[in-house]
Parts: sequence; structure tokens; C-alpha cells
Amino acid sequence: MERSTTTIIEPPAVESLTDAERRRSIAAALGCIAAVGVGLGATLPLLALRMESMGASATLIGLNTAMVGLSHILFTPLVPRILRHVPMMAFLITCAMVASLGTLAYVALPDVYFWFPIRFVTASALAGLFIVSEIWINQVTLEKSRGRVMGLYATIFSGSFALGPVMLLAIGTDGTLPFLLTATMMLVAILPLQLGKGLMPHLTEKPSHSFAAFILVAPAATFAALAYGAIETQVFNLLPIYSLRSGATADVAALVLTVFAAGNVALQVPIGYLADRIDRRLVLAGCAAIGVAGPLLLPATAGQPWLLYPVLFAYGGVVVGLYTVGLALLGQRFSGADLAGANAAFVVMYSLGSLLGPAAGGIAMDTFQPHGLPMSLALVASFGLILTLWRRSSAGPIDPPEGDRP
Repeated sequence: MERSTTTIIEPPAVESLTDAERRRSIAAALGCIAAVGVGLGATLPLLALRMESMGASATLIGLNTAMVGLSHILFTPLVPRILRHVPMMAFLITCAMVASLGTLAYVALPDVYFWFPIRFVTASALAGLFIVSEIWINQVTLEKSRGRVMGLYATIFSGSFALGPVMLLAIGTDGTLPFLLTATMMLVAILPLQLGKGLMPHLTEKPSHSFAAFILVAPAATFAALAYGAIETQVFNLLPIYSLRSGATADVAALVLTVFAAGNVALQVPIGYLADRIDRRLVLAGCAAIGVAGPLLLPATAGQPWLLYPVLFAYGGVVVGLYTVGLALLGQRFSGADLAGANAAFVVMYSLGSLLGPAAGGIAMDTFQPHGLPMSLALVASFGLILTLWRRSSAGPIDPPEGDRP
């Protein structure tokens, strides 16, 4: 296992940034991820609907969608190594251009089978934008405000992602226009990057651990990402179906994801604020506990919207804290090349959960009708809760430092 004693951050060092420069740097990364969020939020339903209109089977559509998770798992571990040789600005601009051109390639090559490699490449570019934006923000953020900034990051991404389908509602899904507009949104991500010119960290050293070792070095954070990836994809793929099978009306079933997503957007900054005030692993355990309790309330509330909606709002807002607080824990513990390696492991675990989650939820629903989905969701969260509590008891509590180490 290769180790290095120091991580070099080339000038301007993030420690020396003024408050104004730090805010500008963070704003640039947030603006980048907002543009990408809109584009990605439009791409997922757009491709599914277009493949359906082209006569593709549900299995083929599902396999094509799986290219997203597969690309993240295979490409993300390479990102820390790439960043040692390519400046962060150049890497992000390249990813935005590849994602944009890849989106236009769907129009140029209107064949479902061509869309498999196109989606793999495009999703890899988007993965690069996500992981590097997270590394960037975590690296330049002060320790005392890390939770709040990570909460703001999650809020902006969730909100911008939700705007993608709204954009499609406004322009429709037929013809070239939706692809052209989506590609444009991905290119727009380059514009806010100019705010951070000269203010990005640059990594030149190797991480002190191998990629796989980071999963075990920071298990509370990385397995929280796995749990949230599995929960999120189960909810967005299966919750409307579960609602219908549990006796909800079609109108209620259509709204459940909107309510869940609204919680995603509304509660991340408050959770981040709490994570800046007390031991972050304790906050992570609290998010996992709500992740267990929320689904167990679904069978009793499924047919009563006035109870179901508040439960889904709180559940959706708190359970995404597994991702938000997990990111803050990584930034608290690692910096420089180590942060890049740990963040890559974090994203891979999230992507692995995203791949495994829908299959596990679907099997549970078919095996335990009609309440297999809540059982599956609660089981995944309980795994994260047990691991977090074990890690906190074995390693001792971590109090957020009072200093301003980025």
C-alpha cells in the first residue's frame, strides 16, 4: 500500500483564501452542479420515454438506465488519479463538454443499442462533474461551517434535479429540442466555473490509502452512502407502485415522489447546521434511525394522505442526510488527495446501492405483498444505523473542531 506523508496543494493554497475568495469558490462549484442537476433531471425521464416510443422493452430500458450506475462504479475510482495530472478546471470543463456532446449524440444516432455506449460515456462525464464538485467544495469549506455548506450543496442539487422534469413538461419530449436544451444546460455548467478560476485546489500527491481501503477506513460515511443509494432508487422506482397496491388513489400515488423530493430540498441545511453543532456521527445515526422509522409508518398511513404526506416529507428530508452528513464526515477527516480518494469510494458505494436497491425492493414487494417495500427500506437503514452506532462506540465520538481547517 503506497503512502505519502504530505499532500501538496499548489498555490493559491486553500488555507490562504480570503473569506470572499472562499465564498466565490464555493459559489462556482454550486453553480456548476446546479446546471448539471437540471440536465440530468431531464435526461432520466427523457431517455426512458423516447426509448418507450421507439418500441424498446421495459427490460431494455432498465438495462440502459443501469449504464449510469455501472459507469459511476467503473470510472469514479480513476478520478483521483486523473486529478494528479490534470488541473481541476480543465477536468470539469472537459466533463461538461463530453456530457453535452454525448446528449446530442442521442439525436445523431437514434438507435437504442447505440445509446448504451453513449449513455456510459455521458454518465461517466457527469460522474466526474459530481465527484470533483464535491471534492472541491469539501476542500475549501471551513470546518465550522462544513455541515451547512454540504446541506446547501444537497439542497441546490435536489432542487435543480427536480427542475429537469419541469423543463420537459414545458417543452415536451418529442423532436430534437429537449435534447438540445438538455445539452445546453450541461454546457452552462462551464460558466459559473469561471468564478472559481485560480481558487480551486490542485492535487499532486497520491492518497495515503488504496481506493478500496478508504471504504474500510471511513465505514460510517461510505456505508451511509451505500444505504442512501439503495433507499433513494427504491423510493423513486417503487413508491408510487407501493402506494397503489396499498389502496391509495392514483392522484395520491402521483404526488408521493413530489412530497418526498420536497423534503429532500427543505431539510438539508437544518441537518447540516445540526451537524456543525454536535458529533456528526450522532447526527448520521439519527438520520438512519428516521430511515428505519419512516418506512415502518407507511403501512398505517398509505390510505390517509393527511398522514402520509407529512411522514414522507420528514422521511425524505432526513434520510438524505445520510449522504449530506456522510460528505461532511469525509471533509472533516480527510484533505487533499486523501479527500479525493475517500470521496471516490463514497460515490462508488452510493452507485452500488443505486444498482442493488431497486432489485432488492422489487423482490421484497413480490415476496411480502403489499408491504415488502417498507420492510426493505427499513432493513437497509437499520444496517446503516447499526454500523454507525458501532463505529461511534468503537472509535469514540468526534466533536467538530472549532478551528478553520479547510
